[in-house]
Amino acid sequence: MSRVWQFVEAAGLAPLARKSYLLVRAAPKGWRHRGQVGDVTAEFATTSLLEYQRVTTLFGEEDILAALLADLDGDEVVWDIGANVGIYACFIANKLTTGVVVGFEPEPVNEARLRANLEANAPSERWQTSSVALSDDDGPGRMASADDRAKGAEAGAGHHYLAPDGWLPVECRRGETAITEGVPAPTVLKIDVQGAEMKVLEGMGDALADVSLIYAELHTEKCPQRYGTTVEEVEQFLTDAGFTLTNLGTPAGSREGVYYVRAARSS
Repeated sequence: MSRVWQFVEAAGLAPLARKSYLLVRAAPKGWRHRGQVGDVTAEFATTSLLEYQRVTTLFGEEDILAALLADLDGDEVVWDIGANVGIYACFIANKLTTGVVVGFEPEPVNEARLRANLEANAPSERWQTSSVALSDDDGPGRMASADDRAKGAEAGAGHHYLAPDGWLPVECRRGETAITEGVPAPTVLKIDVQGAEMKVLEGMGDALADVSLIYAELHTEKCPQRYGTTVEEVEQFLTDAGFTLTNLGTPAGSREGVYYVRAARSS
C-alpha cells in the first residue's frame, strides 16, 4: 500500500477517492464495461470500484477463465460456485449454446448483481442463480468476509466464507440436495469458496460421479485455518474420485496463498 493511499485512508477520504476514481474511469462508458476473453465477450455493471476492478482486471484470472471457456463444448451444465457478481458465469453463459450455467452466490447484493449481469448477457434458458451456500450439510449457516467493504453491501465485495460467528445468515445445501430441489445436475464445476473446497466436494455426494471437469481455486492457508483441511487433502480427494489434476499456477499479480487446479476425467 502506497504512503499516499495510507494518508487518504487515515484522513477518512477513501470512500470519496474510490467514487472519484470510478467517476473518471467508468462513468464515461455508461457505468458498464465490455470485456473479452478469447473469442467470448461479456458486459458488466460497474457501479462500485470493486466491480470496476473485477471486470477490468479479472483479478489476474484471465488465463484460468480462458482455459475453462476453451474446455466447454456448449452443452454443459456448469455450476459457478462462489459466483460473486458473475464474471465467470456471464462469460460461460455466452459460450454455451444448449447448456446452462448456475451461479451460486449467497451474499444478497452480489447475487442481485449476478442476476442482473446475466440478464444483460444471455437468454434466460442459458442461466440460473441460487442464493444458497454449497457445503457438506443442509440447514442454516452464517458467513463472514475478510473484506471490510462486504459489510457495507458494496457490489463486488468478496472473500465470503462460512463461519459460525459470521454476520450474514445464509441457507446451506449439499450439492446433491440442491439437485433434488430442482437445480440441474452439473457436468462441470468452477469452485471459488475461500477455503471450503472440501466441504463443497463432499457435499456433492454421488452427483460428483457425473461431473467430468472441475476448475478449483485452492487456498493453502484458508483451508487449514478455517476448516481444518489442507489443499493436499483436496487434491487427494479429487484423485481418489477419478480425476487427473493439472496445476494451473497462481493468479497474475500479487495474490498469495492461492493456486488453481484443473481436474478432468479421462474421456
